[in-house]
Amino acid sequence: MKRLGKVLHRTGVKNLIIRGDEVKPENVSDGFPKLNSVVVDKALNRIGTVISVFGPVGHPYFLVKGFKRTTDSEFRALINERVYIR
Repeated sequence: MKRLGKVLHRTGVKNLIIRGDEVKPENVSDGFPKLNSVVVDKALNRIGTVISVFGPVGHPYFLVKGFKRTTDSEFRALINERVYIR
């Protein structure tokens, strides 16, 4: 399990914007998760998948599309929480 970053806010119905952890210049090539990687919370509950990476290389942002079974209240509870890549 690898730490992805911190949830900043929700967008749309089932999307999350996540600010990625700092990526060191020497680790850029292996520092980014692959698209469609599964994102989980600290309790290992599946949240969604990474669908886009954008922003600066040193602190990337990720757009995560949530799974349909994840409730709206669970998404609200994730704001300011750390999430991980499985």
